[in-house]
Amino acid sequence: MKKILSAGLSLYALGLSPAVCATPNPSAMTTGQVTFVMKEIGVGAGYTWGAGQLVYGGRSYDFTMSGGGLGSVGYSHISGHGTVHNLARLQDFDGTYWAVQAEATMGRGVGSKLLENNHRVDINLTAATATGARLSAEAMRITFHLRPSH
Repeated sequence: MKKILSAGLSLYALGLSPAVCATPNPSAMTTGQVTFVMKEIGVGAGYTWGAGQLVYGGRSYDFTMSGGGLGSVGYSHISGHGTVHNLARLQDFDGTYWAVQAEATMGRGVGSKLLENNHRVDINLTAATATGARLSAEAMRITFHLRPSH
């Protein structure tokens, strides 16, 4: 959590306060990859929901995500990818993550999120495409749930 609230990701590039920025730990081991689609809506307080796929240990696992935060206005539909760091056991992926995120979308936009859970698993999400009209610089909580495999 400490690194989540500490120094400078893309919020700084968007001209927003570096005090709420985050940087991934450069020594953290990449242990998985994710792709995702999510929707976000906010008027001060915001809500996020979506789904994705985790690739870990040579296998793919579907997951859902939902959560909320403070500091957003508007709506966006985002698809993207990310890296997972420090995932030692698959069951450590499930749970609630704290996140710092920045997004600027008007028609098309950019954004990123850096998340960390209580198992010290980090996920760095990057929007490949974002559509809608939304501006945010927020701290949030997002819960990830692995779907049962068929």
